[in-house]
Amino acid sequence: MESRNVHLGLYIDKLNPFKLFVALYSSWLVILMVYNLPPGMCIRLNFIFLSTIIPDPNSLSQNIDVCLRLMINELKQFWSSKVLTYDVLTKQNF
Repeated sequence: MESRNVHLGLYIDKLNPFKLFVALYSSWLVILMVYNLPPGMCIRLNFIFLSTIIPDPNSLSQNIDVCLRLMINELKQFWSSKVLTYDVLTKQNF
């Protein structure tokens, strides 16, 4: 079986869930996108994954990497253990 890689893009965005510009409370969205797809497919909702929502009552922006550590550790574990991934196009695991 040939070796292939899955390329993921990590996108982080801060938003205010209450739509008040003076509110101190906000949230961070952590989104993963699959970059192995053609450009038109990368941005479709089917291939965009909301992986984490981080509540931010006290301006977490200075220490957001602490919250991302769990996701990073899990991705590293998948990488080192060579977790099988299913390719929908070829209908095979790789």
